[in-house]
Amino acid sequence: MPEDIKLIQVAPVVRDENGFFQHPDLPDFDEGDGDKCKAWIAKQGLQVKMISLEYHSDEAVSERYFEAGDPDCSYWEPDRPDGEEWFCLAIHDTDDGPVCWWARRIQP
Repeated sequence: MPEDIKLIQVAPVVRDENGFFQHPDLPDFDEGDGDKCKAWIAKQGLQVKMISLEYHSDEAVSERYFEAGDPDCSYWEPDRPDGEEWFCLAIHDTDDGPVCWWARRIQP
């Protein structure tokens, strides 16, 4: 009997004082948990795209962030991937600056 999987749903994006966000139903994955993360995404039936602030469509936004030397990216509105039904999984910092993870359910 397969275990019941609670599928993640769209949730309001409430960003913290630095502009970061984590979906309330997204498990906490540690660095090095790439396989666990990929397995969770597959079980959820999600397609995930990562959008980087560094390559934002408005260059002024990335310049502002990288020149400020400040962790605040609350003014950044990540570009949404093309297509329907994308929702935000997380906005978090990486060694290369902030990224946004967009997700959508893969249609069977």
